[in-house]
Amino acid sequence: MIKQELEQELEETHRRFIALVESIPEADYSLSTDNPAWTVGDILFHITLGPRAIALEAWMIVYARAWFQFGMRHFPSGLFNRVNAWFGQGRERISRQGLLRAYGKAHAVIRSRLRRTREDDLGKMVVYPPDFVSELTGEVTVERLFRYVTGHFEVHERQLKRGFER
Repeated sequence: MIKQELEQELEETHRRFIALVESIPEADYSLSTDNPAWTVGDILFHITLGPRAIALEAWMIVYARAWFQFGMRHFPSGLFNRVNAWFGQGRERISRQGLLRAYGKAHAVIRSRLRRTREDDLGKMVVYPPDFVSELTGEVTVERLFRYVTGHFEVHERQLKRGFER
């Protein structure tokens, strides 16, 4: 039952991403945002990375929880943030079609992970440290992680909309 709800949420987020990308002219991809390190295009590209990373994290919680929890406690969050920023920025040839293709592939990965996750596994959890991903601080279940695909999208959607309102 929960998996059906999650599937619908992932589909709706995919539709919303498509609408967001189609609403922003490619000429605006180079505009700065409230994050001085990232342009509009960088943020859009960063959003496409979320579902793949979340699929991996969900797999790790289910199948390698102790290792994942160890890594969460001992992997410096500053290093994580630098890697995250590096993956998200500096894509000089970001195009609408490239973004849609990248998110489509990432969407297929997260849907595949959800299909292969048992309902019983949705309650498995790890503890995310407060300085890792602020929206995921504390106990994070596999279900919450799947829901974070939407949460991650919404954080950056709001960031982009704030920028265009200025």
